[in-house]
Amino acid sequence: MEWRRKVSKTAIVIGSEGLIGTYLRDELIAEGWNVIGIARRASTLDHAQYTHVSVDLLDRDATFSALAPFKDITHAYFAGFTWRETKVAELEANVALLVNSIEAVEAASPGLEHVCLFEGGKWYGCHVHAFKTPAYEDDLRVMPPLFYYDQQDYLSDRQADVSWTWSALRPEGVGGVSVSTPHNFVQVALIYAVICKELGLPLRFPGHPECRDALYEMTDARLLARSAIHVSTTPECASEAYNVTNGDAFRWGHMFGYIANLMKMDYIGTQTMKLTEMMADKGPLWERIVAEYDLAPFRLDELAFWEAGDGIFSQDWDNVRSIIKLRKTGFNDCIDSRDMVSDIHEEMIRRRMIPRY
Repeated sequence: MEWRRKVSKTAIVIGSEGLIGTYLRDELIAEGWNVIGIARRASTLDHAQYTHVSVDLLDRDATFSALAPFKDITHAYFAGFTWRETKVAELEANVALLVNSIEAVEAASPGLEHVCLFEGGKWYGCHVHAFKTPAYEDDLRVMPPLFYYDQQDYLSDRQADVSWTWSALRPEGVGGVSVSTPHNFVQVALIYAVICKELGLPLRFPGHPECRDALYEMTDARLLARSAIHVSTTPECASEAYNVTNGDAFRWGHMFGYIANLMKMDYIGTQTMKLTEMMADKGPLWERIVAEYDLAPFRLDELAFWEAGDGIFSQDWDNVRSIIKLRKTGFNDCIDSRDMVSDIHEEMIRRRMIPRY
């Protein structure tokens, strides 16, 4: 196509069917890039500027073969993740995902210019204990194993021998709409609220009271995508990591009240529970909700990963970081986190994932 020949940049999004990857590929396409997406799952996008590749990145030979035809990749965005039972196994698998994919891109595309890595708040230990807030990018590391450290070290250590540069982004609680992706806290909260409403219950915060009252930040997936394009195309951002969040902080107790208003239901405080236990029998209820409201036929476990809710709603400490470093590079996007939640709510309704009340 004539238009495609005019495009000078080609991106590969590794993990293109995940929460981060779907929003990133869409933003790249909107900005005129040609995009290659890699995921084990089948593609959910059909677009003239988009090519999807299904491959298991843990299979190194298969990855090299799958990417060999792509000679013009200039930017690689790594948003892949695989879960394992132990931290050591998780580290080994996720480092292998990065190494296999980036080295396959290098072999196919000698003009590779930049690799952008997505990390997260776990860099500061937010998943295991209270930490110094606000967190800064140069804060001391916490006790490993933590695969973010090894992934970033891999990119950094290779700089003497390669022509491409790297950057890393550290969002927190990425917010968007997705299917079969684990770490989507707003979607968990909205699905939980639907179940409460359909049972005739008011909305209650399901976590610890200390978590309800602690400060938290999130990162809109759309904002994160724009920040990734910014840091990967701004030379001054090379070889650096950046925190990226919406620009505000909130308390879950207040946000659940806001969600209750969206759902036209009462919010009456806290009932601490394990969502993994209390939602275990709600599959048949969800099937009835789908039938009654003519929703898309997703299973409950495709829309809500209750383990993620139990994890985030039990963190009894403030979870905030500084985003000044990113601001100083010229990226000034922000969004009220309430508006992000409203947008996710509306998008889930539009996609027939939840009812409109």
